[in-house]
Amino acid sequence: MRRVLLLAAFAAVVACGRAAPPPPVNEAAPEFDLPLIGGGNVTLASLQGKTVLIDFWATWCPPCVTEVPELNAISKELQGTDAAILAISVDSLTAEALADWLKERDVSYPVALGDSDLAGMYGADAFPFHVVVGPDGKVRERLESGFHDREQLRAALARHRKR
Repeated sequence: MRRVLLLAAFAAVVACGRAAPPPPVNEAAPEFDLPLIGGGNVTLASLQGKTVLIDFWATWCPPCVTEVPELNAISKELQGTDAAILAISVDSLTAEALADWLKERDVSYPVALGDSDLAGMYGADAFPFHVVVGPDGKVRERLESGFHDREQLRAALARHRKR
């Protein structure tokens, strides 16, 4: 009996410690207000009207670093369009250290300082993790965690852009 009670108590602690599940596809994306590297802030509301590929990533994540040229290429193509990329760093680096890291690698897309809690609210289970948010602020698609080349990322955006 004691063992059953201990297992029940453990299950209750585990269940209470879990984050809320991410919103389903076609439901509102979790709001955020994050500092941008280089100055200013970005909110989900400020991105309304655009289809946005959100990239949750970290400098300590090898596939995330490998994706930088892929995201740079797409970001360049998207300038002046109805779509954008927003990278949200889950690093514990200071803003200054992250800014130096980004400059050394010629990152050309906006990067905000976030955390793993926010990433979890979007459904991230590993990094890099990509979410497409539609112009109406709703989650449209979650890609499998891990590296995606520019063709895969372009295709994800294309599936949800205004026609």
